Amino acid sequence: MKKNIVIIDDDEAILRSLKRLLGTNNHVICFSDPLSAIEYAKQNPISLVICDLLMPAISGFAVLEDIKLLQPNCSRLLITGYAELEASKSALNDNIANMITAKPWDNFELTMLVDILIENSHLKFNQCVENVSS
Repeated sequence: MKKNIVIIDDDEAILRSLKRLLGTNNHVICFSDPLSAIEYAKQNPISLVICDLLMPAISGFAVLEDIKLLQPNCSRLLITGYAELEASKSALNDNIANMITAKPWDNFELTMLVDILIENSHLKFNQCVENVSS
């Protein structure tokens, strides 16, 4: 079964590239408007969110924080330019993001990371279901 991946970036070329890379085995939904992605998350289950750090309307930190509140079992990957990589580490410390990766990325490494994060998302979901059932 294909997993839902939401990708949020204000750069259309990044969205196209990630959709092409990850869309074979997953259902990929792309948003250039982060607020639309948050609205989508209110209505639809998501396994993984991949979000850019720097966007015009709202920061990637704020987007991931909102989605974390809406879907706590959803894994969150922050992507950022190398210059912002050090500053974005606070997202890990504050548990806003599960992982951070730099642009440009290595396709093989990114697909492996995505697989791990999706598996982690489903393990958390299954654990919640088990806790509710017992």
